[in-house]
Amino acid sequence: MRWQVGGGMGLPLAAAVVLMLPIFTSSTGDIRHHGTSRQRGWRGVQGAPEAAANNSVSNVTAQLGGTAFLHCLVGHLNERGQVSWIRKRDWHILSSGKFTYTNDERFQVLHGEGTEDWTLQIKFVQKRDNGTYECQVSTRTGLVSHYVRLQIVVPEAFILGSGEHHVDLGSVIHLICIVEKSPVPPQYVFWYHNARMINYDALRGGITVETEPGARTQSRLTVRGATLKDSGNYTCSASNTEPASIHVFVSEGSNKMAAILRRNTSAIHGITSSVTCLLLLASVALHVLCR
Repeated sequence: MRWQVGGGMGLPLAAAVVLMLPIFTSSTGDIRHHGTSRQRGWRGVQGAPEAAANNSVSNVTAQLGGTAFLHCLVGHLNERGQVSWIRKRDWHILSSGKFTYTNDERFQVLHGEGTEDWTLQIKFVQKRDNGTYECQVSTRTGLVSHYVRLQIVVPEAFILGSGEHHVDLGSVIHLICIVEKSPVPPQYVFWYHNARMINYDALRGGITVETEPGARTQSRLTVRGATLKDSGNYTCSASNTEPASIHVFVSEGSNKMAAILRRNTSAIHGITSSVTCLLLLASVALHVLCR
């Protein structure tokens, strides 16, 4: 099957109109287009589509690993008509009608009988899916195309402040974690002290976690009555991104240097022990080889 892109004649199809719709986020975290032709000034006609309908462009944002829905509404398509989706970066014809022409099973065309919506669904979106997709329809006067720019975003998490946080003995540890670049808020945000999750730490007590989901989710950790045991690594782990960490030093007064030296001493001790073990193993191996 040969396709022409741009102008000229393609497969014989009835007149069609490609509609552009606004974007909203579904409750499942999928990014969809939604609206009506009247809202955007489109109208289905029996003759050729309006000139403005050709080469229209809309934008879709999807989260890495989520599902993207690229919508294309086509009116007055007869039984001989075909709607095709083409990936612009390599001109690969992904579908013609309801049939897909790719070995990548993440791609599927969704079309309900009697409806005008021809949706290209991409599951488990990856960074390489980023780019422009063309919904292409033939008319009596040439080709009509609607382009969808798909942007894949990767959520990021970070804890406000530098990589270290110093507090006085008996004071309050207050940390704020930000999750951004996330079209859909994370389902949860867990806080860890070293390897222990502390969101619901009734044994320690005095710990509260408050999370405000949104386009820029904020999670606040409060640890009251800080003790020396509360020193260590604190990690903010959201459901849809890599964790972020910060090291907290609890010390008497404002003796930050003593706390840093304690940490560095522990690190040096660990490195020294590892080097000693390696030297012993090397010595044993050399002794065996020389026998």
